Amino acid sequence: MKTLLLLFTLTVASFLSNAQIINGNFEAPCTSPIPDISQTLGWVGVFSEEIVAPNAGLRSAKLKTVNSPEINQLISWGSDTISGLILQSVNGPINNPSALTVSFAYKYTRVGLDTGLVLINLYDTLTVDPNDDVLLFQGYAEFTASTTSWGNMTIPVQQISQVTGPVNQFYFVAYASYNLLPKPGTTLWLDNITANGLSGIEENKDFNAFVFPNPATDVLNIKMNEDIASVLITALDGKFISNENASLINISELNSGMYLYTITTVSGKVAKGNFVKN
Repeated sequence: MKTLLLLFTLTVASFLSNAQIINGNFEAPCTSPIPDISQTLGWVGVFSEEIVAPNAGLRSAKLKTVNSPEINQLISWGSDTISGLILQSVNGPINNPSALTVSFAYKYTRVGLDTGLVLINLYDTLTVDPNDDVLLFQGYAEFTASTTSWGNMTIPVQQISQVTGPVNQFYFVAYASYNLLPKPGTTLWLDNITANGLSGIEENKDFNAFVFPNPATDVLNIKMNEDIASVLITALDGKFISNENASLINISELNSGMYLYTITTVSGKVAKGNFVKN
């Protein structure tokens, strides 16, 4: 079972492949279903685009821990104090997982004894049974001191399981506050995230699906100009929720909160995003 433990670290380019982290420089903004939270293409979570003094280009990602009953109600975090959070997954296979590294630029403002975290998880399978997914490789970095200027970091992964098998999913997550008592104001900035050693399915940045309404209560509608092969819905921690091949998805039985979707067409194109269940 995939857990939220150690979901941090980033950077994905490719050896021979065409799959890579989408929008690792955060230069492509998009609309978020969460009020007052701006987001960027390819990424989901609780963060905003930062246009003040990015490491490069015009934007970076700003993960700020906040106290917000409104956001807690929307995503069912469980507490009004919500850590800044960002995540993205990429489907493999990853042919040489032990050689994979993630690189990124970062800044960190620490409040109290907060600890920030960036994590890479590599899993073996992508079946409909979440209990069949085994964590094979992992890399992470912790942030325990404030920095006033941008720094750079590269994180390798290490094998953490004696279980062998193909690595079929790269999963990145970062938190501004990875501790039991997060402090509002703690902020982690990320920019220029790349990964070396990732191979897999090509994701077409120009391909989009129209998913509505968002937030939704009973049914999620999907409009696109190609036939749908599958619609995979997962929780924020990667836990499997459902996998269907329809343009109308019944979500009435889901708990309130934020979920991720991955839509694959019959021609192999992939669109990813998130929605809020009321």
